[in-house]
Amino acid sequence: MDLVEVRFPLQDKFVLVQPGTTLLAAAELAGVELLTGCRRGQCGTDAIRVVADRADALEAPADGEAGTLSRMGVDGDCRLACSARVRCGRVEVLGDPLI
Repeated sequence: MDLVEVRFPLQDKFVLVQPGTTLLAAAELAGVELLTGCRRGQCGTDAIRVVADRADALEAPADGEAGTLSRMGVDGDCRLACSARVRCGRVEVLGDPLI
């Protein structure tokens, strides 16, 4: 099984993780702090902008994540760090989509 490279260019860090790892878990492994209220019932606070090297680098958003992103009105290159799971290739986490 190939590892997935998750890069955090703003923090100049990266980590190699197993497919299926969330972007939030990858950030924690890389020592990158992402703003999140997920564990306090504040869904959507961990929205991030991502760029991938291939279309299938991330699993498709589940209904709950897609609904939250739609309600937030963010662009298609945004995901929720707690829900977005890597599949393959390389993914870059570029930061907060609302800034």
